Amino acid sequence: MCGICGISWNDENLIRIMGHACKHRGPEQEGFYVDEHVSLCCERLKIQDLSENAKQPLHNEDETIWVILNGEIYNFKEIRNELKEKHIFYTNSDTEVILHAYEEYGEACINKLDGMFSFAIYDTRKKIILLARDRIGVKPLYYYFNNGRLSFASEIKSILQNQEITRELNNDALCQFLIYAYTIDGQTLFKDIKELPPGHKLVYYFSEKRIQTSRYWDLSLNENNFDEKKNLEILKKLLTNAVDKRQVSDAPIGALLSGGLDSSVMVAILSRLSEKPVKTFTTGFGHGLDEFDEARLVAQHCGTDHKEIMLNYSDLVKTLPNILWHMEFPFGRPSILSNFLVARDIKKYVTVAYTGEGSDELFGGYNRYLIYTNEKNKSTLADKIKSIPSGFFRDKNMIEKIFSKATSAYFDGPNNPLNAFGNIVKSSNGSLLNKALLFEIKTEIPGAQTWRIDRAGSAHAVELREPFLDHKLVEFCITIPPQLKIDPSGLGKKVILQKLASELLPEKIVKRKKFPWGIPFYDFFRNEFLPVAEALLDKPSSYRNIDNSYIKKICEKASQIRNEQSKNTEIDDNILRQILFLFNLELWDQIFIKNNDLKNPNLSLDKFI
Repeated sequence: MCGICGISWNDENLIRIMGHACKHRGPEQEGFYVDEHVSLCCERLKIQDLSENAKQPLHNEDETIWVILNGEIYNFKEIRNELKEKHIFYTNSDTEVILHAYEEYGEACINKLDGMFSFAIYDTRKKIILLARDRIGVKPLYYYFNNGRLSFASEIKSILQNQEITRELNNDALCQFLIYAYTIDGQTLFKDIKELPPGHKLVYYFSEKRIQTSRYWDLSLNENNFDEKKNLEILKKLLTNAVDKRQVSDAPIGALLSGGLDSSVMVAILSRLSEKPVKTFTTGFGHGLDEFDEARLVAQHCGTDHKEIMLNYSDLVKTLPNILWHMEFPFGRPSILSNFLVARDIKKYVTVAYTGEGSDELFGGYNRYLIYTNEKNKSTLADKIKSIPSGFFRDKNMIEKIFSKATSAYFDGPNNPLNAFGNIVKSSNGSLLNKALLFEIKTEIPGAQTWRIDRAGSAHAVELREPFLDHKLVEFCITIPPQLKIDPSGLGKKVILQKLASELLPEKIVKRKKFPWGIPFYDFFRNEFLPVAEALLDKPSSYRNIDNSYIKKICEKASQIRNEQSKNTEIDDNILRQILFLFNLELWDQIFIKNNDLKNPNLSLDKFI
């Protein structure tokens, strides 16, 4: 994992400042390439080839092509073997393989790469910059294009180091955040800064000073007619391959283990493949919601080198500005807080760690998917389409009460679920459940899941790998018939994964009720967070209406909550998520929009309250 950035002009001072802004992603090695046309930087975390030779940017034999990479190419050794007769390699890194693959196959080289990646190639002969992002969107890549100039980076804060860029809220993107908790069309909360979508490439042409984006990969829905045994056989093979290929690393590897179905299956497979006991990590807060017992059962069953890490959320509130600085977007999901803390603590032991993200979107693990398959559900198609988003302000009246007209005006636009998800429902073949999962894989996965995991890990120079998001596995899973994901009666979720788990794990884990991993949210609110949130939300806002009565009402309601969280009960905590998001939105405004020092921001909470 690395932080990469570049600009389509010569400015050594700016590129150094841009690199410094994302240095946390790769604090071990720093490299630059600057000529009269371009400036490139890579802040590197050493995973493949730990030597100085592998310092990026890397070049081809005659130094006419340069590359910087964030991520991992899992099949780089196979590609290298194909190319070694024609090309001279001077490193053992996966990054150099991209260079020679580009020389051999041109832009089509992207199709040969198997991994999680975002990279930039500068071709001095063709006078182009080629940007590319992996198929599922595991690794981020943002860009800003204006007046014929291109800036790009792994994180937006690097792009914003250019003081010529006006920092302004994108109201369309904010409306998407309210509905979905992320954007679904490549926009960001910063006006004119975009995210290169998953499975896309971008070419900048120096001669014409223009850019062109295009899709090189897409996911389509075509359900198979295999029986259960055949589907299970293919799933086991693909998931095993996905876990196995991610062992490629010259740095220490471990795995996050919650004791839930996803991480437990992942660890069970990894343990069978690994020559040494797998290092596994479970975290808790000294609370009844801790999953130490479940994780310990899996660790003992799989023979892992297991560590239990006790977290303390008493200082978590003070850390919120720092977390937001790394996330770059306001959030309302408490799992982000846990992700940030666990990445910090496992850095003492490993540089690379497996995580189970993506399984719920592949196999139908969330309760909100039940509406798409339950035979007893009589909801209209329109109601089912409107149920797809997982944001915290999905009701138009609520948005109009809280937020300005500049934001609420976008509610009925092309990104409304009736239009965005509705288009997939109308145009795709297959079951409604798989259509919903297809939409989630294209939106929720890059918008919420991979973004969260990438930022939490990169904040502490930890590379997190997600085998469930292997693109070959994803391509197959979207073809699995719906009844093998959610039982039509609505009684069982992730059916086929449970059947696979029964071959690998104790029955207690296989049959365990799904429980969302995160922090003791109610405890955190009551004891630590709510007074701080109320203090900030009581101040005037740039994005909310002058009438603050609705905010005060939900804060008062939250303060009266006495419902104890339990692993055996479903609890509606959307009010708490709304308050956390509103708090982070105000914090985001002060840190990223109104702040005049983005080089060395003051992230003390006292500054903002």
